[in-house]
Amino acid sequence: AELTGPRTARVTGHGEVVARRGIVLATGSRPRTLPGLMADGRRVVTSDDALFAPELPRSVLVLGGGAIGVEYASFHRSMGAHVTLVEAADRLVPLEDVDVSRHLTRGLKRRGIDVLTGARLSDVAVLDDGVRATVRTAPAETRTVRAERLLVAVGRSPVTDGLGLAAAGLVADDRGHVAPADWARLETSVPGIHVVGDLLPPPSPGLAHASFAEGLAVAETLAGLRSPAVDYAAVPRVTYSSPQTAAVGPTEAQARDAGHDVVVNTMPLTAVAKGMVHGQGGMVKVVSERGGRVLGVHLVGPHVSEMIAESQLITGWDAEPADVARHVHAHPTLSEAVGEAFLTLAGRGLHQQS
Repeated sequence: AELTGPRTARVTGHGEVVARRGIVLATGSRPRTLPGLMADGRRVVTSDDALFAPELPRSVLVLGGGAIGVEYASFHRSMGAHVTLVEAADRLVPLEDVDVSRHLTRGLKRRGIDVLTGARLSDVAVLDDGVRATVRTAPAETRTVRAERLLVAVGRSPVTDGLGLAAAGLVADDRGHVAPADWARLETSVPGIHVVGDLLPPPSPGLAHASFAEGLAVAETLAGLRSPAVDYAAVPRVTYSSPQTAAVGPTEAQARDAGHDVVVNTMPLTAVAKGMVHGQGGMVKVVSERGGRVLGVHLVGPHVSEMIAESQLITGWDAEPADVARHVHAHPTLSEAVGEAFLTLAGRGLHQQS
């Protein structure tokens, strides 16, 4: 489909379509790559290509240590491949809390994944049986990595080409995002045109569950219902690797930068019985205002994607550590570590000193 005006679109196979109530732009995103690095779908692949690969490689070099790169590195290692993970920043998942990165890296290395941070790809040769890459690990140090496949996971870009934005009176920003004029309604500067998903700039996080919430909000708005605005600060961020990461709210550094007087507690998952059973390490980190509400919760370990929902309510309802500490968590569970982390912050430490 292509917009031809603020209320019209030309749809392949259907001709001109007139929107009586509104238009929703939800064209998603595509994988980004690096200049001069062309994906051939066989030896050099994007994260989309990897979903449809007819076979699994015995070795893979993953470029990009954000959520997508970490997930693919973890998956291929689970399938028995030798994995090298390269990230240009000084740590994996660099947008998350520094302790999340530390525990995640430790868990991936324990599984046999070769993690290279602060590293950049300087050269790639595509061979008949794979790729040979030169990785700069320090200003004067390089390393040669050979693998059957190079998987590029350096982010995604909004799909706006051919959308006809100009005909509708809209303009994308320099990264291809279409910003709403009204974030509560996700409505653009052109009345009646709404935008959801990967087309949105931050604070929308470009995550599927955030897009579901945006779609629901716009659908209710177009139906004439009152719909609450999406609370982006309360959207959980999850990396579906092994170990998993899950977080809601600001990191410790972000909270301090915002001027909060911060108190922090970190509880290792192995301090509770279920964490010992899993034997994968991990932690619960709580970032709270001193004498006040909980700001953020950060988890690393098995099944933490299932544990983050409680922390959404804790942060979303402005709970204080003492409010959480008085609720008894089941034993033996991994969530018991969440309860104990708050017990400590409330001055009632059980397996930790307050």
